[in-house]
Amino acid sequence: MKRLFHHGFMAAAIVLFALSLLTPQSCANTTAAPAGGPKDTIPPVLIATLPDINQTHVSTSLKKVELRFNEYVKITDANKNIMLSPPPQKNPTVRTKGKGIVVELEDELKPNTTYSLYFGNSIQDNNEGNPFPVFALGFSTGEQVDSLMYSGLVLDASTLLPVENTTVVLHINPVDTTISRTLPVAATRTDAYGYFVLRNLKDTLYSLFAMTDQNNNYRYSQTEGEQIGFLDTLIRPHKRMFTYAPEIQPYYLTDTAGLLRRPVEGNVFLFKEVSARQSLRDYKRIQPRALELKFGAPFPTIISAQIPGIDSTQIIRQHNYYRDSLVWWLAAPSVPDTVLLHLTYMATVDSLNKLLPRTDTLRFTPYVDEKAANREKDMAATGRGRGEKQQAPPSVKPGREVMSINVSAVPERIPDQGIVVRFKSLPIGPDFSLAQLVRITAKEDTVTVPFTVEPDSLDLCLYRIIPATYMESTQYLFSIPSDAFRDVYGLPNDSLQTSFKTLLRDDFGALNLQLENVPNPLIVDLMNEGRNQVLRTSRIASDSTITYPYLKAGKYTVRITEDMNGNGYWDTGNIMERKQAERVRMFRLPSGNPVIDLAEKMELTQIIDIEQLLNQHVSLSVPVKRR
Repeated sequence: MKRLFHHGFMAAAIVLFALSLLTPQSCANTTAAPAGGPKDTIPPVLIATLPDINQTHVSTSLKKVELRFNEYVKITDANKNIMLSPPPQKNPTVRTKGKGIVVELEDELKPNTTYSLYFGNSIQDNNEGNPFPVFALGFSTGEQVDSLMYSGLVLDASTLLPVENTTVVLHINPVDTTISRTLPVAATRTDAYGYFVLRNLKDTLYSLFAMTDQNNNYRYSQTEGEQIGFLDTLIRPHKRMFTYAPEIQPYYLTDTAGLLRRPVEGNVFLFKEVSARQSLRDYKRIQPRALELKFGAPFPTIISAQIPGIDSTQIIRQHNYYRDSLVWWLAAPSVPDTVLLHLTYMATVDSLNKLLPRTDTLRFTPYVDEKAANREKDMAATGRGRGEKQQAPPSVKPGREVMSINVSAVPERIPDQGIVVRFKSLPIGPDFSLAQLVRITAKEDTVTVPFTVEPDSLDLCLYRIIPATYMESTQYLFSIPSDAFRDVYGLPNDSLQTSFKTLLRDDFGALNLQLENVPNPLIVDLMNEGRNQVLRTSRIASDSTITYPYLKAGKYTVRITEDMNGNGYWDTGNIMERKQAERVRMFRLPSGNPVIDLAEKMELTQIIDIEQLLNQHVSLSVPVKRR
């Protein structure tokens, strides 16, 4: 059996770190806690390693790496935490053995190479789950151990939230296909803070990339939907690893202050590329007269689209901004139960992304309302489960069939977005002249309020009613009479009334953002604390003051997006063109906290230097709890 080499100063540091947590009454427990005794809170202590920490002249035919502890341990999330850098062709396998861990190497090691074997947060004691601190074992097959390091932060490009378990890799002189086909010369993964440290590096120039690496092969795969990020410039590590370097201290996850003190040398912003391969990804019938088509890449070139028995002028086309999601409404006098669409479009046919015409015949079967069918199925199953006899519904005189309209009047949003009118099916030539908006006075009189109608630029079923005048704390009534509209099915609408009361500013809080030094068009989003919901959006092109009134007491964040092309949308990046996603920054208070805590009826004004904000590095912050 191979001898276990006792490690040097790094092991001593880890032992001292673990022992510092001991209280005079505590004792290590390698089995179960004694009945009635204190709970074991002591993490495992590393006793020895094979090879030794920082050992040189390690054999290239090394078959296994071993860690031995003072008690029985277990491994959690091995695929997520344990990795060898530089990565081999075949990933190592990991198992426990007595009071230790064995990492079996599948491939021969490279000569004259320094390796780092990362264990992350995978090691815990066997009884209480007390974690061993983050640990990495370095060793070399050459005469010396490379001892430089580089640290950084990986963030979601659109929210600036840290991305955990991202694979960060280094390449030397990469070409366009390197990150997709070639193993890196070094690799590591991010922790819950999005933080990474690449250890045991040479003194040379590297290209740095980060990827979600869903198949765990250290190569980027756009077709698998992986996200990618990169640094614009080459890096040359200059920091040397030493026992008390804050980047590589054996931190516990509960040591928030220590984790936030770690140096950050670079920010990597992770984005999902827009696919370059064009194909018809999906198609379905979403209504009896509505066909949905989804393409794999934006702006598809459609050469021809023919439906037997329906003239092209009777197809009303609707699309999203990138035109990769289409809805075609069929406005013919009659539509067959089964619709055939002969579609010719430019499709990607080879690995070089060359486009050639392709013709598909798409068969749209009769529409089935799956939600209604599932409800009926659930009701039937529930009745049978109780042993109840199903009875026929009572006889009801059927009313006329009408189109469906939803009117939304959210009081706090009326000033900026008006009253939102959404038709379930396409309205034909909608005319709002018969609709009426009135306000109700204190004496219960009604006063007609003029309004304008703003159709959505993309959604043909969405309209906004913008009042010409607006009074606070006032009751309003918006009404649509019967037969004012007809939809693509020829169905009229039923009468509809929506009542709402506007708010009084003094009853709510407000946030005023004074934006200075605006270099380019911006998208300004008021978001919730978790940054997963946009509450208000503003678009500006120059120095401006934005006011968000009618805010309830709560926690908010402000996202600033640099809209370089002025299209009103956040645009992602492109790795082949070395193009970053459009810059996003979160406004931070002078304390560094991005969360604005707005008290009840508080009005807060913040001055934001946009140019300074966009150019600043993002620093470490406590990960936002996912809800």
